[in-house]
Amino acid sequence: MLTVLVWLGEHIITNQAAVTPPGVEGKAKRVNPDLRAGIEKNLFAALITNGPQKAVKSDVKNAVVTLSGKVNSKTQCARPEKVVCSVLNLKQVANELEIKNRKATSLK
Repeated sequence: MLTVLVWLGEHIITNQAAVTPPGVEGKAKRVNPDLRAGIEKNLFAALITNGPQKAVKSDVKNAVVTLSGKVNSKTQCARPEKVVCSVLNLKQVANELEIKNRKATSLK
């Protein structure tokens, strides 16, 4: 998978593309939904175990978790990212949480 990050002032724009080898497109289509479902279940369990935050939303695509929403402090921004990084089979965590009108960073 290819991930491109572009910084525009205080905003980060991410774009992702999955690369599938020729001849196995059908198999990849069957595996990707299963992998996504597994990541989503593990992500949900990790976030619940570590104290859910209603302001934090998550989305899974191509083994990349994107965190979004508005939080009040750096701690509220960093904690979900740290928890999500512990989930198996992730390729990347994109932290797009906003702290007092600032966009956060992406890592992993």
